[in-house]
Amino acid sequence: MTSRLTASGAHGMSVRARVLGYILVLTGVALAVAGTSAFLIERDSVQHAITDELRSRTDDYLRYITGEGSVPIDQLMRDTMGRYVGAASEGAVAIIDGRARYVPATESRLLLEDDQEFIDAVWAETSTDIAVRRLSTSTADYAYTAIPLLDADDVRIASFVLAVDEGRRIHELRETFALYALVALLALVAIGAFGFFTVGRLLEPIRLLDRTARRITDSDLTGRVPIVGDDDLARLSQTVNAMLDRLEGAFADERRLLDDASHELRTPLTVIRTRLELIEPRDPEQVEATRDELLDVSADMSRLVEDLVTLAKADRPEFLRLAATDIAELTDAAAARMSALGDREWSVEARAPGSATVDAQRLTQAWLQLAANAVKFSEPHTAVSIGSAREGPDLLLWVTDEGRGISSDDLARIGDRFVRLDHDAEGAGLGLPIVTAIAHAHGGTLEIASLPGHGSTFALRVPWREG
Repeated sequence: MTSRLTASGAHGMSVRARVLGYILVLTGVALAVAGTSAFLIERDSVQHAITDELRSRTDDYLRYITGEGSVPIDQLMRDTMGRYVGAASEGAVAIIDGRARYVPATESRLLLEDDQEFIDAVWAETSTDIAVRRLSTSTADYAYTAIPLLDADDVRIASFVLAVDEGRRIHELRETFALYALVALLALVAIGAFGFFTVGRLLEPIRLLDRTARRITDSDLTGRVPIVGDDDLARLSQTVNAMLDRLEGAFADERRLLDDASHELRTPLTVIRTRLELIEPRDPEQVEATRDELLDVSADMSRLVEDLVTLAKADRPEFLRLAATDIAELTDAAAARMSALGDREWSVEARAPGSATVDAQRLTQAWLQLAANAVKFSEPHTAVSIGSAREGPDLLLWVTDEGRGISSDDLARIGDRFVRLDHDAEGAGLGLPIVTAIAHAHGGTLEIASLPGHGSTFALRVPWREG
């Protein structure tokens, strides 16, 4: 039950929400860390500034008190207090016998005499060292220095105290950083609003990918993902489209194979069934004739199946086995095999010099098919020439005959499967589609030039890759 709930919860949060959440969390943490660090640094800076200020002013008052010599304590404290000048967050007090005796006449000052807790704590400090100390009372947080005045027996009889309301200054700093926190919060809101639309635009290809994937079915593989932008997600869309192209081609090949097989195998299977139903087992001559006929039919079926399998494999990477091949030797070897196809005047017009990387077996298969067609549609003792040549970046392999030729209307459909211009001729109409498939597998094409009544030239044009 736990795993199901977890999976459901994960599914319920979109990628946009997760990415936006990560952005806001990281930004919030960064702003918080930056603000806290800045506050601590500024607080230390304020404290150091207060310490330096108190030290400097204490040194000035100490020099003055020391320079006055044997002036009575009350007179000395009055005169010293008369020299006091300070800000609203600063104050001074002369403590004699534990009581606040003299204070500055300035009204806008820190009223130290009103904080008896502070007075008592300072007088209770028995150390005669002059140093900056810090003290917190229920009224304020102080930083202060005290200059002790001693009698002849080194007994403290008075203290001149300078103090700063450090808490007020730090409070002002806190107010500044409270404003920073408000601005940071508004910035987070702005980042969230901007990020919501920006992340949505960045993830648009994924949404389109999801929509396209939902639309694709077994019967309709034509949907493609629209390409948005030129980034990693756009390249992902291109990759998915290429994968869909391959899938569509594979499904199309499968359907075509099934359609072709069912179409072409239905007739021979009907013939076999009919002949077997009508055979008279007690008639040896009929049995022998039927056997011979069925063997011919089975041979045609075997050839048809082999052709269909060849076409089905044409789009697969393993269809070709490329290797460095001497084209002149390939031409001579093909010519030697073609001479057995029929009683024609065979000749080799040209041989391409050099070695190219091709599948010699597949090219020979296609070349022989073209030669077989030339024999099929030409008269005995007519000329059939073959040749090979390097034409720019391409390798050209051709067969030229003096046959009946092909009309311009038939040229457009002659490469389709099961198209037979002469229904009396042998074959299932898969020869030229196989040749075309072999050419395409090499990255090339099949070119046809024909003049009715004068003959045709069929040429394989494939890229020349140095062997």
